[in-house]
Amino acid sequence: MGLCDGKTALVTGASRGIGKGIAQRLAAEGAAVVVSASQLGPKPNYEGSLEETVELIEAHGARGAAVACDLSDGDARGDLIQRANDAIGSPVDILVNNAAAASFMPGSLTDLAVRRWTFEVNFHAPMDLFQQALPGMRERGEGWVLNISTASSSQPVIPYTLPRAVIDALTIYGASKAALERATVGLACELSGSGVRLNALAPTAMVPTQDAQAFAGVLEETHPEQIETMETMVEAAIALCHGSLSGLSVLLRDLLHMIQQPVHSLD
Repeated sequence: MGLCDGKTALVTGASRGIGKGIAQRLAAEGAAVVVSASQLGPKPNYEGSLEETVELIEAHGARGAAVACDLSDGDARGDLIQRANDAIGSPVDILVNNAAAASFMPGSLTDLAVRRWTFEVNFHAPMDLFQQALPGMRERGEGWVLNISTASSSQPVIPYTLPRAVIDALTIYGASKAALERATVGLACELSGSGVRLNALAPTAMVPTQDAQAFAGVLEETHPEQIETMETMVEAAIALCHGSLSGLSVLLRDLLHMIQQPVHSLD
């Protein structure tokens, strides 16, 4: 018996990285999984695709489906939950808002267009998908919404572990995730007793995904304690995709310590 037997999940940003790992593990725990990203095939200069993630899901004997969606476009994402329901043949019980956008430039140089794009993907899209999924979750009396955040939602304390230029480049990205964390906790309180649980989870350190590899390579040499394994990140995520925990905005190491959860492989 898996932790998510009989459930259906939608994971955004699942063609690679953390989203791909969460989708794989949800399938291993018995969930049917719909994965979404901006396109089905691989992007130039990036490894991974939604088709590859679906293959991993189906390798666990689970149902998998892929739906392409540009989350920066409000109209394009306006029916994503319904499209996911139709693609997999069952309603979404578990929503993992993992997709993220970041320009990685100093906040003082980030213009309005980039700021809007960042908040569209990192805040407005998760809110829209939550609102689309909520009526069905309420009707069934249960549901799980997990918003993936970042430790940079708070300004790092001095002395900085990362180079100063990196810290400055995370300001607008971190601000968008701070907004998401605040909304997550507030919505969890609003829905208390409904059976719908909302949580926000951030890596305690950097997960060396392809997108973060340039930064991660420096850290592995100088501060290896600042590198988080994919398995650890996914373990914490799965802990918030079932059960009764709600209203948390938490770093993954704090969560795993709190619930005394051992870390398993993605399979």
